[in-house]
Amino acid sequence: MNHISYEKWLQYVRGELDSTTQKLYDDHLYSCDQCLSIYLEAVEANEQFMPTMSNEDMFTDLVMQQVDYQKKKSNTNTQKQSFYQKAIFHYLVAAAMTIILMASGVFSHLTNALNDFETNKKKEPSVVLGLMNKSVSLIDKVEKDTKEGNK
Repeated sequence: MNHISYEKWLQYVRGELDSTTQKLYDDHLYSCDQCLSIYLEAVEANEQFMPTMSNEDMFTDLVMQQVDYQKKKSNTNTQKQSFYQKAIFHYLVAAAMTIILMASGVFSHLTNALNDFETNKKKEPSVVLGLMNKSVSLIDKVEKDTKEGNK
């Protein structure tokens, strides 16, 4: 695995790399623990040059408000789901259809048809057996003809 040098990570932290290289470095951080530790060292070394947050508490409050808003939004989306879209409806329909089909005898007719098909299939010789019988009779005929020709 190719590791990225500390100097390259410094350029990455400062934002001095083009977007495609930054994307490659981002993907590399997900798979390489060694480069992640080098990246963290580069971030700590450049911490003094990074912008500071003027009001950290206000930022935290804004983030938490957005989280609460997203939770409420997702709750309202699930509440708007109609009865026909819920899983219990689908289970009830499947159970009702099964009961109707069992009561009407569809399943018993299917099993009877399958049994009839299997019994009819057993009466007929298989294709492979027919081919074997024909090839054996052909070989016997050829042997008989060669014996008669030798006499």
